[in-house]
Amino acid sequence: MSPLPILLLLGILMIASVQGYVDYDASPVYNGRRYFMKKVHEPFNLAKMNGRCKEYGGYLVQIDDKAELKFVKGFILGAGGYGPFFTGINDEESEGQFYTYNDKKPVKYLKWKWSQPDNWYNEDCVNIDIGMFTTGLNDMACGKSGRYICEVPLVRLFW
Repeated sequence: MSPLPILLLLGILMIASVQGYVDYDASPVYNGRRYFMKKVHEPFNLAKMNGRCKEYGGYLVQIDDKAELKFVKGFILGAGGYGPFFTGINDEESEGQFYTYNDKKPVKYLKWKWSQPDNWYNEDCVNIDIGMFTTGLNDMACGKSGRYICEVPLVRLFW
């Protein structure tokens, strides 16, 4: 069997999965991933929102380095709207020990906004805070209303 029918089928499946994200803005591909940002605000719940991301093969965004934060910031600004923009980074299990919700691993990169994290009124979830001059992470109460971002790795067919 030639690879063409397989590639066409995979293309159709990818389009179908992206079309399932009608309530989301989609990013261009970055480092083998696409990012999807919820279009409307709603009360944030780590398990529920990560479950929604998993329906499409992803997870709540995990910012791994400065370049990824810069890319996600550009995506957010290009899609418009206003935050907060929740991630999968949190310290629910142990205050001050930040890990990713999806795989429970310690966070590799934390670029906090000035005076953050401050745990003001028990803030265990982390959002991306885009300011006029700086962008960074901010801790926030998990039940607050906001938008969230899914990170979806693309499947590599050939290496």
